Amino acid sequence: MRRLSFIRAVTGAVLIASSTSIFAQSANAPIRFLVPYPAGGAADQITRLVAHETSNILGTPFIIENKGGAAGMIAAETVLRAPADGTTFYVGANAPMVINQAIYDKIPYDPAKDFVPVAGMGKAPLLLVTRKNLGAKDLSELIALGKSNGTAFSMGSASSGNITHLAGEYAASKMGMKVMHVPFAGSAPAITSLMGSNIDIMFDALPSCMQQAKAGRIVPLAILDGQRFPQLADVPTAAELGFKGLEAAAWFGIMARTGTPQATIDSLNKAVNEALAKPELISKLRNIGAQPMPGSQQQFAQFIDAERKQWMPLAKSLGVRAD
Repeated sequence: MRRLSFIRAVTGAVLIASSTSIFAQSANAPIRFLVPYPAGGAADQITRLVAHETSNILGTPFIIENKGGAAGMIAAETVLRAPADGTTFYVGANAPMVINQAIYDKIPYDPAKDFVPVAGMGKAPLLLVTRKNLGAKDLSELIALGKSNGTAFSMGSASSGNITHLAGEYAASKMGMKVMHVPFAGSAPAITSLMGSNIDIMFDALPSCMQQAKAGRIVPLAILDGQRFPQLADVPTAAELGFKGLEAAAWFGIMARTGTPQATIDSLNKAVNEALAKPELISKLRNIGAQPMPGSQQQFAQFIDAERKQWMPLAKSLGVRAD
């Protein structure tokens, strides 16, 4: 019995070692991660932090490519045109993996069939922010302002179909505010426009707006999460302000083309989770406004399925369509 247990233990160790060496054996072939949004946004920041630690663990260089446009569909098509050999991965997010199906008449891929979830990386709660000269110091003043002037607030988003768009429409409806959607090519230009007083409000992911809020360049009013975020401890949650259950977050994880070798997926999932367990990475993620999103491949797949069940019917009930 002891001999059998020893053999099983050794075999398991060999299997793990073989899996983690898959990337190291081809160290001269960099691994590409296609981020479907411009540099500087939440997706870009989270991916670069997680990829750096994961690259060190695997001993393989990673290349991050920002390929924005068409709500993540351009980058998705690029990955699907690449060989399913484990050298090109997609950074999946709310819009390309979930929301696009509900707001576009047709998209050039099937998220559930053409892609395989590999590993979650991080998620970031949304924060309601306004321009400084709007005249609202808190949420109640913002709602009152909207009712008094009878006009819609111009609401920026990272792009049509982005979670900052859909959750913004949903939150605004729950708060009794009228909004006029103004899509941008990423969160960074939207926040820049907000600081320039070209738009009124935005429900943005923390990594894209937290530093500007802390610096006083924009006004943070409410966080759409179950608890306050430590780096913005003075900003109340929507629930604290009377809107219970009003939670939304941008999330990002690694997706592979269907057909990618399972051993490669297992190896990458293991390395990402090892990276996400490092205290220094956890600290770096929290400092930019994000939370680690560890878990098995199956857990990540279940998470995406739950997101589809929540947000796709909501997009249709709100009548949200791609602009």
